[in-house]
Amino acid sequence: MIVLGLAGGLGHDASAALVIDGKLASLAEEERFTRVRHAPGQLPVESVAYCLATAGITIADVDVLATSWINADRDDVQRDMRDNLFQHPYFAGSPQPPWERVRHPLAHATASYVTSGFEDAAIISVDGVGDSISTMVGHGRAGRVEVKREYRINDSLGLFYLGLTNFLGFRFGQEGKVMGLASYGSPDRSWMPFTLDDEGYRSGVGPPDPDRPNFGPPIIREWKRRLADHFGPARPASFTFSPRTARLSPFVEPDPWRQHVAATGQHVLERVLLHIVADAIRETGCRTVVIGGGVGYNCTANGAIWRSGLVDRLAVFPASGDAGTSAGAALTVAAEAGERDVRPLATAALGPEFDHDVVRSTLRATGVAFREEDDIAAAVADLLVDGKVVAWFQGCAEAGPRALGQRSILASPLTRAMHERVNAIKSREQWRPLAPSLSIGAAGTYLENPGPIQFMLSACQVKDAARDQVPAVVHVDGSCRPQVLDDGASPLYRRLMGSLADRGHPEIVLNTSFNLANEPIVHSPVDALRSFYGSGLDALAIGPALVHKSPR
Repeated sequence: MIVLGLAGGLGHDASAALVIDGKLASLAEEERFTRVRHAPGQLPVESVAYCLATAGITIADVDVLATSWINADRDDVQRDMRDNLFQHPYFAGSPQPPWERVRHPLAHATASYVTSGFEDAAIISVDGVGDSISTMVGHGRAGRVEVKREYRINDSLGLFYLGLTNFLGFRFGQEGKVMGLASYGSPDRSWMPFTLDDEGYRSGVGPPDPDRPNFGPPIIREWKRRLADHFGPARPASFTFSPRTARLSPFVEPDPWRQHVAATGQHVLERVLLHIVADAIRETGCRTVVIGGGVGYNCTANGAIWRSGLVDRLAVFPASGDAGTSAGAALTVAAEAGERDVRPLATAALGPEFDHDVVRSTLRATGVAFREEDDIAAAVADLLVDGKVVAWFQGCAEAGPRALGQRSILASPLTRAMHERVNAIKSREQWRPLAPSLSIGAAGTYLENPGPIQFMLSACQVKDAARDQVPAVVHVDGSCRPQVLDDGASPLYRRLMGSLADRGHPEIVLNTSFNLANEPIVHSPVDALRSFYGSGLDALAIGPALVHKSPR
């Protein structure tokens, strides 16, 4: 059976996924194609076209179309999304496959559970909201998800954290900045705005008005009010006019007050999540846990769960946000038909790939001087050892927000100055951390009790003795968010680690996503060239080609 999953059309994070005979074959996010972060209000037209083209099929070959919402008040919106998608000229005249709708939290849960490879697992989906549900606890067995407990929107941890994010002057999509800022502060451990007991957890925020479908903003405002009651007035972002871009640029000062508030909010989130995990384990009798939903991107919280002693095994889906619900919806439909891949997801490289001929023709068409290397990994290792910052564009694009050696910016982590330089290249705040990719062997040298290691979704401590060796990837609290290259990682990326070792460099690199500020991760060779020449990057390794900037 072929199932095409859709997400988006309902506000943000449009995407498409294709599941063939129970296996997740492709997953692509619309933002990568349209170059607008989170693809607000967009249909997954480009994503669908990619998924079909890469499988060599047309929409007529699709057995089921799956979407990840069922709310009655959203039914007309979903129907419009589906109908408008098929009105695009690319699909003109194509038959519409039968349509199945999957509950939003179930799509999150199934995506995480089915791709974990676990037969028996406690499942926690923690989101902003979907189908009026914010948190769901389930039990996964033999490919099916049994719902154990659900929490309504007024208890949303995602909206609590978004309220915290807005209170500090950041906007939607910048929750990761709050997570990074929290490491600088000391939390007020006495503040717990949620009630935690044997019945689960409760926020005390009043239930939403059923006559107002868009009830997220009032809950966010209530959290901002509560935060103001405890910490004093909110401090919005400042704006300055940038002569370089001729635009207003927002700026949030990482002052001690914001550090303290961020640390307190992060502490609250972790305490509630640990309580939910303990409840889920008690209800299911299973110490194997999988996490889905947008809150699953909170690497610090995931690390706390791993180190808590509550869990024996832990997995997080690499696209655990709403863009991943296209995969979750399709996997749910397939699993209900008795089709699933029992193997764990080995790689997040589920997006577009550009072959060497396309890369060559693009470079030639743009007049770029380049040289094809016999061994691109060895050539890049030379540059990294020499202190250069290299853009790395190889293989299939990653699903999810983490660069995992497919669309990355790489540098040596051996000096703190490199952290500052890479953040400057990307126009990132200097207080924000940068993450490492490293071999399994190097992980034993540098990392203390790492959790889920594949997809850069869990924070752990860097060993005390090793922190001065790789300062560019050590956060202020001694932590890092590592990607350890197991057998599922790109063979070329693993070969790069070996090439570094051949040159006397540790098998570890600073790895951040290949994009500039406020842009999605690069998608195509043209995007790669644009970002390369619009920044202070030293070189671009794209396919077998190495591109240098002309000397001044």
